[in-house]
Amino acid sequence: MHQVRAEQAIDIPRPSPGEAAAEGLAEVAALNALLASLSPDEWRLPTASAGWTVRDTVAHLVGQHVESARPWTIPGKLRQARRRFPGRTALDAHNALQLSEYGRRSPEELRGLLARFGPKAVRARRRSPGLIRRRSFARFFPEEQLPDLTFAYLFDVLSTRDTWLHRLEIARATRRPFVTGDHDGGVVAQVVRDLAQAWSGPPVTLVLNGRGWALGGPEPVAVVRAEVPDFLWHLSGREGSPPPAIDGDLTAADAVLAARVEF
Repeated sequence: MHQVRAEQAIDIPRPSPGEAAAEGLAEVAALNALLASLSPDEWRLPTASAGWTVRDTVAHLVGQHVESARPWTIPGKLRQARRRFPGRTALDAHNALQLSEYGRRSPEELRGLLARFGPKAVRARRRSPGLIRRRSFARFFPEEQLPDLTFAYLFDVLSTRDTWLHRLEIARATRRPFVTGDHDGGVVAQVVRDLAQAWSGPPVTLVLNGRGWALGGPEPVAVVRAEVPDFLWHLSGREGSPPPAIDGDLTAADAVLAARVEF
């Protein structure tokens, strides 16, 4: 097995609010650039999110960013979602409400709303006071199992991660190139950190686009290689990406294939 220089994934730091905001603004810009290139027919294509078209996915993202830009509206939206969609988890009901509010908007309207509220949402998350950032959001989404339940994690990690993965979904649904930039590295690093926190398999070195991360201990039994979009797609539970290549102890494959990270 060829040895690869690897950083300890468990030691990856969380981004500061400023770093998270820079990544969030870059991700919103990348999403807007992708949407601007789509034809009207492409907005009707199905995505990997079951039952959602490209337009549905964008409607969800618009809802997320409009609410983040106007955080005082969120408690009322969650109550409304529970009333309108009883029997669903809080997150599923919330997503359903977003689709009901924005799913019938035209592509031009959705793009305009995202261009207007995307940067505002990022700035609002950055401005959130420490008292709020340290609090838990578990009471709003009690069914969700996450490695960190603070608003800081929601603002600085999950918000941009969710947008990133949905942009990848849209790119794959429309067969458009998935354009990456400097900010993607921050998104990937936080996914790898969360993977390391939950890792229960044997020690391995994970190599994503040439960068190595140590999972599970200092003496790896295998090297796992994959392209970033394919591996994060797999970690999200979506199907269709090629399996990672494994060099070394093939028993590590079971842990790799079973690994999941919340997006």
